[in-house]
Amino acid sequence: MAADETKDQEGDRIPWTDDAQALLKKVPFFIRKNVEREAEDYARSHGMSRVEASVIVRIKASKSGEGSESSAGEGFERSENGSASSSASSQGASEQSFPSAAASSSVVTPDSVRAVDASSSRTPSSGGLREFASFVVLRIDPEWRKVHPAEVGHGKKEFSDVVKNFDSTLSSSSYSLVGLSGIGDVLLWRVGTNISLLQEMTGKLLSTYLGRYLTVEKSFLGLLGESPTRTPFSQKKSRFIHLRPLIRTKDWHHQVDFVRSGIERERQMVIDRFPGVRVTVASSYGLDESDLLMIMESDSAEQIVDLNQALQETQENRFLNTSCRGITGISRPLGEVLDMLGGV
Repeated sequence: MAADETKDQEGDRIPWTDDAQALLKKVPFFIRKNVEREAEDYARSHGMSRVEASVIVRIKASKSGEGSESSAGEGFERSENGSASSSASSQGASEQSFPSAAASSSVVTPDSVRAVDASSSRTPSSGGLREFASFVVLRIDPEWRKVHPAEVGHGKKEFSDVVKNFDSTLSSSSYSLVGLSGIGDVLLWRVGTNISLLQEMTGKLLSTYLGRYLTVEKSFLGLLGESPTRTPFSQKKSRFIHLRPLIRTKDWHHQVDFVRSGIERERQMVIDRFPGVRVTVASSYGLDESDLLMIMESDSAEQIVDLNQALQETQENRFLNTSCRGITGISRPLGEVLDMLGGV
């Protein structure tokens, strides 16, 4: 009997969301029961009150990681009757049926961001997530303030609609830089497991009517740490954000491992003295001109200032390019961020 037909007959089953049930029905019948059991076991072990679509996505990713030759991995890429589609249509169907795990709304605690939970029995290779953090700084053309109000309203709505259309695959937060930074007016922070979607979203934003008046002044990209216990990373939605790109000097790479480890432990000890600031570090090696992205989120601008001052006194600061300065923004709903560009 199919898994979706037996769920209601067993009292020990936990609820499923409609999206999760829809994804389960796309799983071939000969492995559907196993996937159903694994999904519910995963939800229970992680304290979830129901099985969400992101759980099925995670299982699909772990099955695919076992090798393209495995029957289970192939089963997820085939239709329910077992027939394989062409390579082009299979890729499109896969993206529609199994959206990025970034669609989940799980809340992340600071500890879960800073380190992988050592008590977990799952290893990163069995389904851990590697997520990209993308920051785009946009500057508005002064000519935007001369546009007809009707066109301004259309441009803002079109821009907002693009962001909403990516909500199921990318987690986005908006910040206003107006009056705070001379390099731009808007800071968009996106997190997702698919770097191509980040690029696609930026392209569509710039293709809107409002996008004609926007210039990308800065763009930062980093890779968040792999964790088997969080799905996915979530911005804290604090009032203030401070983004600090770190560029290390050549002397850093000439230090022996235990010296570098000690310096990084010192940095973490300083961060721990400021519990009101959540710090996330993303690696930019090979992705950006910076080496690391230090992301500070807090409801207190004063604590961000104090933390930055304390970090200046650490040994690590001797190995950093001090000419690289950070960017501070205020968290606001996207509509308010766009209203502050003028031309209302």
